[in-house]
Amino acid sequence: MKEEEIDNWKKALTILSKVMLPGISLALLGDPVYAQGATTLTLEILGLAQSEAKLKRVESLLFGTEALLKKHNPNFDFGKTNNQEVRDLLEIAIINASKANSESKIERLRSVLFGHLIDPQPYDYISRYLDLALKLNDSQIRILKYYVDTESNLEPLRKEMAKFIKVKVRAEEAERRVLAPGSRASTQQRKVLKHKQQERDNNLESLQHEFEYILKIRRKRNMEFDEDEFPFLFNDLRVLGLVYNASEGRASDGGDSAGYRCTALAKGFMRYLTGEESLEGQ
Repeated sequence: MKEEEIDNWKKALTILSKVMLPGISLALLGDPVYAQGATTLTLEILGLAQSEAKLKRVESLLFGTEALLKKHNPNFDFGKTNNQEVRDLLEIAIINASKANSESKIERLRSVLFGHLIDPQPYDYISRYLDLALKLNDSQIRILKYYVDTESNLEPLRKEMAKFIKVKVRAEEAERRVLAPGSRASTQQRKVLKHKQQERDNNLESLQHEFEYILKIRRKRNMEFDEDEFPFLFNDLRVLGLVYNASEGRASDGGDSAGYRCTALAKGFMRYLTGEESLEGQ
């Protein structure tokens, strides 16, 4: 390893010195050549440093994360974090950063690390987020972000429509009895019942119209991608557990990608990328 590369690593690894085991930190910061064998992580880092491009990526990850933390809280103390968990996540993030082929992927890795440090979430989710930050390309992030954003509008509409449909089913039997020929219901009762029936149907129709309008916008956005490319991008999101078809297997399922729903994994991942956790903590 060249002297210049060692100096660069000494700078980058000052961040890790606060969360790594003391022996490993001293080995890394003192003489990387003799640090081999300390831990698997040490070997990984030394291996990555052999490539200048990979070194730059890891430096970008570490320096960028440090800058975000200092901006959020100048007095942030790594010592108050779960050190073992942070070490494990940093190992994943460093290795992923070395493989990242774009700055946008490194930026996503930084966002996940930063988000977890200021708003800790279960380890399994964060490790998945770090993998997703590397696996997804910019186009898939665009698709997923729009799906998550619109899901916040679609979900309340689904619940409201389901409520109206339940009310309609319960009311239809009574309505048939009251409105049937030969019923003893008065003209006024029939009039009131028909009015309520029409009002309910109008409300349901309005909700369905609003719901379909959002789906149409999703379809329009999806058409911005190449018709051969989009199925691949979207299916990858499905395989990775980010979107799912709630109607799959039903006769009503038309295979419309616009109707897919977002999983908790997708919502949590995008929450970290958009920085919402930093707003909640202020």
